[in-house]
Amino acid sequence: MLRKLMKHEFRATARLMLPLYLAALVLALLSRLGDLATQHIAVSGFNILDLLYGIITVGFAAALIAVPVVAFILMILRFRSNLLADEGYVMFTLPVSTHQLVWSKLLVSLVWFVGAVVVDALAVMVLAADRAFFQALGDLLPTILNNLTQPDQALLGHAVGYTAEFVLLCLVGCILCCLTFYTPLAIGHSFDRRKMLLSVVFFFVIQIAMEIISVVGANLLFPLVNDVTVSPALSIHGGLWGLILCAAVFAGVLYCITIRMLHRHLNLE
Repeated sequence: MLRKLMKHEFRATARLMLPLYLAALVLALLSRLGDLATQHIAVSGFNILDLLYGIITVGFAAALIAVPVVAFILMILRFRSNLLADEGYVMFTLPVSTHQLVWSKLLVSLVWFVGAVVVDALAVMVLAADRAFFQALGDLLPTILNNLTQPDQALLGHAVGYTAEFVLLCLVGCILCCLTFYTPLAIGHSFDRRKMLLSVVFFFVIQIAMEIISVVGANLLFPLVNDVTVSPALSIHGGLWGLILCAAVFAGVLYCITIRMLHRHLNLE
């Protein structure tokens, strides 16, 4: 049933996100072509080509910012409108659990966040791509292949570990980001009046609580970790895993609160 919920969620959100992704890539390509045109077509004074290039560049910059911002706003709006507003009467009568409803929102939002990062990276690459870029890429690829075929085992192991840990940290961080908005919305909508105002209040309360716990936890753990003598490489691994664990714990607590509020105390009136 989770798959069906995610399919419905993708259909509802793809109508906005996919055209936005495409617009960012097309504007990146047009910006690159406009840059090449202005470099090779020498026209004195102001001309229509400069005007078009300026408009396209501004549009590209706006699209580059809009891709992650829209994904972020859509994550909040879909949770509120689909579960906490009038649509909630239908959603909570479906033969699915509250866990499945929340996870469908989390996973779809996670996909759009990852897509936003990939699209923005591709758009910047398209804009920056030139002969020097491809030459540098051509020089880099043989070096990478050589390191993979004749690797320094320790260095390769650390590099793979850092990459995997960083990706995991980003994924857990995205889920935590979603829950830092889902939880105050779920709490605020358990009241009869001023639901959005209370949601905003609880958002700041949760943020302050997380900051206090993070600072206190860091102050308690740092002296213990500082007494342990390890290599810099292992210290980086430990730091990344510490951040992953911290984000996972916060996400787990917020998730439990969100489920509890939706299951027991949600007020759709």
